[in-house]
Amino acid sequence: MKRPAIQAALIMALLSCSQAMAPVWANPSSAPPPGLMTRIRQFLGVQPRSVSVGGTRSNAAQAVCLLSPGPIEPGRDGPTVRLVDPQPALVLGSPLNEIELRRGEAVLWSKLASSKKAISGRLAWPLAPLKPGERLELAMRPRGAAGGDWALVSLDAASTEDQQRYAAALRVSGGDGKQRLQQLDQAAAAGDGGLAQALLWAPLAASNSSLVALQREQQASCETARLNR
Repeated sequence: MKRPAIQAALIMALLSCSQAMAPVWANPSSAPPPGLMTRIRQFLGVQPRSVSVGGTRSNAAQAVCLLSPGPIEPGRDGPTVRLVDPQPALVLGSPLNEIELRRGEAVLWSKLASSKKAISGRLAWPLAPLKPGERLELAMRPRGAAGGDWALVSLDAASTEDQQRYAAALRVSGGDGKQRLQQLDQAAAAGDGGLAQALLWAPLAASNSSLVALQREQQASCETARLNR
């Protein structure tokens, strides 16, 4: 006679446990956790990538959008980028008339646009890899700017540890786009904008549609910012 009562008690206990273990997003009033691509997009979307042009002959405010290296942060001596990649690609979101890499007053490398074609897109790093703690100045003169009007960014090579961590990430991901996306997600979760930007624009043996989409979205954001100024 006691068996039905025991079975009923067990059923009630199991129902109670299943309700307690239900995920919080089963509640219609709460949204599920954001997906990997959404998290990466949200993080990359708030990384500063614009630097204002300084000079005395400009009639209107101008800015240059720099996608790599990045992000551009305010520094004691002006806009600064911390480089975890000692030889990063220069990925331009704005068309330029001229670009230079300087050390002090010395110009180590320069490129000048033609009258018909601006400097744009991706440029390979033109110098030897930077040593940890080394600093250069990136100078960019946008299309249409006066001769003395440059956007200046200090490029500060990261510590040996940060550079090694980046190099290790590249070795692990190799040509695996999915692995690279996981690394991007981890960098975003850690709030490491420098590592995230470097991983986004680092070469990959095989093209990955998700990474390409993220890159194109970053480029489109530069164009949108230019049109809205």
